[in-house]
Amino acid sequence: MPRRSPFALARLVERMGRLSPPSHRELVRGMVAELDSIVSPTERTRFALGAIAAIARLALSENSRTAVHGPGRLVGVRGPEDRANPGDPSMSKLTHRQLLRRHAAPFAVSFTSLTVLLLANYAVQWLPQMRARGVRAGTIVELLLLALPFIVALTIPMAVFLAVSWVFARLGAEGVLASARRERHGVRRLVTPVLGAAAVIATLTLVSNTQLVPRSNARIVALRGGAPQTLTERVMTLGELREAVRMTQAEPGAYAAARAAAYEVEIHKKFALAAACLVLAMAAAAIAIRFPHGGVGLVLGASAVVFTGYYFSIVAGEALADRQVISPFIAMWLANAFILAVVLLLSWRPSRPDSTIGVESLVVEG
Repeated sequence: MPRRSPFALARLVERMGRLSPPSHRELVRGMVAELDSIVSPTERTRFALGAIAAIARLALSENSRTAVHGPGRLVGVRGPEDRANPGDPSMSKLTHRQLLRRHAAPFAVSFTSLTVLLLANYAVQWLPQMRARGVRAGTIVELLLLALPFIVALTIPMAVFLAVSWVFARLGAEGVLASARRERHGVRRLVTPVLGAAAVIATLTLVSNTQLVPRSNARIVALRGGAPQTLTERVMTLGELREAVRMTQAEPGAYAAARAAAYEVEIHKKFALAAACLVLAMAAAAIAIRFPHGGVGLVLGASAVVFTGYYFSIVAGEALADRQVISPFIAMWLANAFILAVVLLLSWRPSRPDSTIGVESLVVEG
């Protein structure tokens, strides 16, 4: 029968094993049995120290498989299944519905805050003029309500970016992103429902941009001017804009070319702002996945950079297209294309197989 160490190493390993998760207690028992079977005091001591180190690592971080190698021996016990361990931040227990529910509150808060902020800015610009003209309070309220459609066209893409950034930053802090990387198609399962929801929002935004926004703009122009005004690109529906492009392109002269460019800019802007919901959702997810420990600072910093860059790109592009320096298509889609290129750059990584992911291993050799 093997002689026990005077330091009772087996008992020490067994006590240290209480620090490990309950699902790994069988592994600790295997370590104790392995330790008892070693005759050499030197090998006993080295194996015990290695086992204690492995138990400490298990206590700090759970992985999918744990293995301890002794001199010519192997003790291995599969880690807990994700469904059986409620404390494991695993993708297998996060459904699509739960993931989308986590986005609902941040989206609602972001959308409401941004819309109120831009509506207040609009009110500050126009209310003094309306009051100076003696406009009734009811008309002022109607004007503010009519301003909501074109304000919402700007705030919805921003709210999508903020919501996805916030939720994915939280998932990174909770370890879900790391777990998703270890699982087959885990990242895809995280991103797919979010992109699906963003596509639905983009479709609704496109309908609003092409039908609701022009009609509300036309009513706003009537309220401000007090009489019906001539048609401009901002008050035309999509069909009217396309018809106007065909008519102006058939006319000679620089003025007709400039008007055709303005109409085309408005057409592409409606589609580009709607597509921005999907593009910004992809960007938010890619940034959070690339920097999973960025936290709130990353969300705020990325939002400021993305919103500022997107806004100036749209404004500058529209000005250049109106002057016929660049085409309306490039002017309105350049921001989306640039963000999509950044997404692809962040998503691309050289494949680096990491054999230590999901495995705790310890080699004790003589």
